[in-house]
Amino acid sequence: MRLNQHLFWFSRWAAVALTFPILPAATDSLDLRLITSLMSLHRVVIGASMIMMMVASKTSPETCHSEAGTFRQRNANSMLQSHSKHRIGANAKVVPQELMTCSGTPTLTTSNLTCAEYDAITKAITELWGSLSPVCNSTSCQQADWAGCVLRMAGHDFMDFKDGQGGADACTDMNDGDNAGLAECLVLGEHGVSINDAYQKYCTTVSLADFLVIAAEAVMTASRSLVLAEDSSAPLIDFRSSFQFGRTTAMTCDFAEGRLPNPENGCSAVEETFITSMGLSWAQAAALMGVHTLGQAKISNSGYDGWWSDPENSRRFNNDYYVSMLIKGWVPEKSINNNSNKNQWARSDEGADPNVKEMMLDTDLCLAFGDSNGDLSAKTMDCCAWVRSTTPRITDIVNANGGLMCGDAPEESSAGVREDEDRGSGGGEFHNCCGDEFWQQGVGEIKPTCGESHKPSGIAFQQIRRFADDESQWLQQFLKAWTQAIENGFTGLKPLQACSS
Repeated sequence: MRLNQHLFWFSRWAAVALTFPILPAATDSLDLRLITSLMSLHRVVIGASMIMMMVASKTSPETCHSEAGTFRQRNANSMLQSHSKHRIGANAKVVPQELMTCSGTPTLTTSNLTCAEYDAITKAITELWGSLSPVCNSTSCQQADWAGCVLRMAGHDFMDFKDGQGGADACTDMNDGDNAGLAECLVLGEHGVSINDAYQKYCTTVSLADFLVIAAEAVMTASRSLVLAEDSSAPLIDFRSSFQFGRTTAMTCDFAEGRLPNPENGCSAVEETFITSMGLSWAQAAALMGVHTLGQAKISNSGYDGWWSDPENSRRFNNDYYVSMLIKGWVPEKSINNNSNKNQWARSDEGADPNVKEMMLDTDLCLAFGDSNGDLSAKTMDCCAWVRSTTPRITDIVNANGGLMCGDAPEESSAGVREDEDRGSGGGEFHNCCGDEFWQQGVGEIKPTCGESHKPSGIAFQQIRRFADDESQWLQQFLKAWTQAIENGFTGLKPLQACSS
């Protein structure tokens, strides 16, 4: 009896002790590899303590498993809270493969992959996504956050392709400030869940480079299923049919530094990364930017703040990103969190929910809007980006999405009305889209609009309007762009094996 009591209290002590956060003074110098090693050790000790608790207290396996899970999650959260994201591994470069855990030797190149195995990985990722809360509110949407993080991981991986180097090779410096927050969904746990939980089962046969691509395709497919559940006639997107395996995981990629597009540089950054380096067309670049329909920007990660869409749509893989760009008004929001190098566009129209922060970056809005030179900069410009409802095909987009333009019914009488006349007659659609502040500032001025509201001059406006009007057009272009993005830099990729359909 006394032995059982000792076992019981020792198991309690071991489990509880590991829930305390590592001292901040110590974690300031820890890198991600050490943190993941500690978390792996934590799992071992928790497992042992769980067995001892079962023996000592005759507790059911289900109860012990639940309690161990609580301890494990509390410990992971404590590590994250006590370890500043901005200081993780500041003195060393770390690539994703070094963070992942594998019971065997991880393969660097996938030698064979069947449709059944692709489906099994997709199922595992989908179940992780599905384990998160589907509830979305003004500040949080777990499924949107996790899907957005997984997609951002894949995107930051393939966006470093240039001159034959880089691409979807699972190599990016996880300590680079541009990659802040990616370690959460990769291994540390975004809302307690990471793709490492699924990767461990396949790490000896599937390269991390291939796995990250499949994971990204899985979250897009899963979030697309929410659209299909509401509308069975909505177009499908099929990633599996075009997927090819054989990517080699890279362990070094020093050349990648500085290759990610800087949102402050607008369409110049889009052109440099997507057009010149990755070889996409402007239509494909605009389509690929549609990944912003999932997730949100966080100051702690990118320095920007807000949803590209409303929270609920931010967990659905749909074309609301393009719809929002055109049927809402946008005005500059400068120096986010007092950082003059972080500027964005905030939703300004009458339909905006004051409790929900919706935003766009220069690299988003420049596709549809611009001044006479085609430029758009939230930092240097003081204009409102909006589209008049009488612009061809805009009314169709409005009618297909609730019938509201900037939170109000479209004004048919505004056809052909000049900007200054619109303001002089009480504001009309300009007032609805840009708000009181911009309407008052606009009185007597020539152009408070970013370009012309009846004919936006963004370099990809025609494509943005087409994608907002016809979701199938966007998905077709997206699949072409996605396929090229994930295959850049690789030769000899192979189609999935043993596929019945």
